[in-house]
Amino acid sequence: MRIPASTATPRRVSGLRRANMSRQVKQQRRGYAQAVLRALARSQRGRPTPQIQRVLRDALSPLGVRLSPAALQELAAGIAAGRPVELP
Repeated sequence: MRIPASTATPRRVSGLRRANMSRQVKQQRRGYAQAVLRALARSQRGRPTPQIQRVLRDALSPLGVRLSPAALQELAAGIAAGRPVELP
C-alpha cells in the first residue's frame, strides 16, 4: 500500500514552518541580547571589570547566551574602557 504524495506534503511543510519559526525566535533572542548588551555598556561604563562580568552573565544567561570566561572578560574590559562592544 502506497501513501499518496499529497498526504506527505503537509508534514514537510509543517517541518519547514517549524524550522523557520525556530530561526526567527533565535534571531529575535539575539537581537534582544544585543540590545541588552548595549544598555549594559552604557550603564556600566567605568565600573570594575569583575562587577561588569557578573552583571553581563546574569543578564545574558536568561536569554540563552552563554559566553566563555575569556569572551566575558573581553566584553567586560571593553565596557569598562568605554569601547563599543558586540556579542561574539
